[in-house]
Amino acid sequence: ISKPKFHFLVHLPAYIWRFGPAIVFSTERYESFNHVFRLSCIHSNRQAPSRDTCRIFSHQDTVKHIATWGILV
Repeated sequence: ISKPKFHFLVHLPAYIWRFGPAIVFSTERYESFNHVFRLSCIHSNRQAPSRDTCRIFSHQDTVKHIATWGILV
């Protein structure tokens, strides 16, 4: 059984003061990606949202691949 350890929270303010924002604990980057998922669901027929989302992302990757002349970015 593993339980979460919260002792690091005691030291977190000192680390933020010394090193700056706690990037490892930041969720803003991932939460902003929710906007992309929401937009793909808006353009869905609501019958198979996972399939529609996969098709949208596949199309976006194809366009990105063509636009970058086949260079994987």
